[in-house]
Amino acid sequence: MRPPESNPQVESAFTPLQQSATPVERLPLACWLNVLSLDAVLVALLWQFVFIFSFCGRTPRWYESFVLASVVWLIYVADRLLDGSRLDLSRPHLVRHRMHHQFASVWVMAWIVVLLIANSVVVLWMDAAVIRMGLLVAALVLAYGAGVHFWPGRATVRRVFAKEVQVGAIFAAGVSLISWLEAPSVSLGLACVASALLFTVNCWAVAERESVADQNYDASRAGKPRRELVSTSGVAVFAVIGGFAGWLPWLVVVCLVGGSTALFATSCCWRWQGKALTEWSRWASSADVRLPCFDRWVPMADWSLMVSPLICWAIV
Repeated sequence: MRPPESNPQVESAFTPLQQSATPVERLPLACWLNVLSLDAVLVALLWQFVFIFSFCGRTPRWYESFVLASVVWLIYVADRLLDGSRLDLSRPHLVRHRMHHQFASVWVMAWIVVLLIANSVVVLWMDAAVIRMGLLVAALVLAYGAGVHFWPGRATVRRVFAKEVQVGAIFAAGVSLISWLEAPSVSLGLACVASALLFTVNCWAVAERESVADQNYDASRAGKPRRELVSTSGVAVFAVIGGFAGWLPWLVVVCLVGGSTALFATSCCWRWQGKALTEWSRWASSADVRLPCFDRWVPMADWSLMVSPLICWAIV
């Protein structure tokens, strides 16, 4: 394997990272949560609690949370396995894609086991109405996967239906599924739209942060800070107005405002730090092998969506 030709500009821009490159084996816990797709699971569980507690007046049942966690994990792992199957290790890449590429057989076996357990729980405990609604969401997920990974005109599909927007909408539908079955209302619809936008901003922020190292990402869609600023501000303002007008429960308001504020602060922090925190891959100095340098700060985007619901969950 031949190392890529050196680029003086890239080397100078990433000099701070050369001294602090983090091997995969020494990733901090927050990064392992991202690699194992557990950060998305935590976000889903916390926001499911927010919706069910706000609109149904109860906490989620164990099987409702287990099924949601399993489905989110299965979707994210499948998406990353597909990305990893096309991974070119000679080019910059993300740690999670490398992990799914190198250990694909292990991931596939774990995926099948989780799928079988989740199906058993669905059949034994979930209501028929929930299953029917879940199949509708599953159809949306399949359409998303086909458009992103298999559709011949993927570039056109991505321009019209951006991946981040699709993920935000599907994520909001999944965490609010039980609430729609038990307590459908206009207020719930407004909360879903606002949360979908918040989840979309989260995806935008992460995608922009990772665009340098993610060879599967279309970098032309990155670098739009005004879009994130307008979106996070819009979510926060709408949540406050909705709370005082009685359109939204206050638990939802607190989580929307807290999440949008934390995401805005995270984006500002990333831009302030500049290239020194950008994910990158480099050649090891002592071995002819790729060692991706994982950005320790990227998980901040997901933690921005966790902090407010986690505090509310602890208080309640």
